[in-house]
Amino acid sequence: MLVTSLSVPGPHLECTPLQYGTTREIFTRWLQIFLFQGLSIHGIRSCGDYMFSGHTVMLTLLNHCITEYTTSDFYVIHLLSWLCNILGMILILAAHEHYTIDVLIAFFLTSRLFLYYHSLANNAVLHSISDNRLSIWFPMFSYFERNIQCMVPNVLRVPWPLTLIYSPEDDEENKKDKTSLINCDNEKCMHRKKQ
Repeated sequence: MLVTSLSVPGPHLECTPLQYGTTREIFTRWLQIFLFQGLSIHGIRSCGDYMFSGHTVMLTLLNHCITEYTTSDFYVIHLLSWLCNILGMILILAAHEHYTIDVLIAFFLTSRLFLYYHSLANNAVLHSISDNRLSIWFPMFSYFERNIQCMVPNVLRVPWPLTLIYSPEDDEENKKDKTSLINCDNEKCMHRKKQ
């Protein structure tokens, strides 16, 4: 954290002057920042920035979730998602909320981690081995993917039956979907319940 700490990117950001005090005052200030999550709406005025933009991280995660978990039929939504991601990054820079390097590093790290995670999750070899190396190097991945027996198709579906938007024709289209059948021929995988 100390290596990635930078000064504020613009004069419009007000800083609390550096205060040296007792250990109790320092701990109280830290606790205040921690409990109010550093938000300026709660009156927190900290000085400094880290070399990654949390705003860019959230925009990029939303963009990748939309493009990954919806079918290719939603190409207009995919295009709008990418445009909003790029426009959001430009507006963050235009508002002088972060340095350019903050935004670029956040975009690069977030997109790479998202894609690496999904590459590992879709690797059939990793699901077939009973080796502990994966849990040593990627403990969070091992935790989230431990009970998955096959590749789960990346299809966004409504999790409850809604008669207004769900129809038997939709179920027939799902049966014709070849990727759903290839990736998920195991009964433990997610299937739409048959009527």
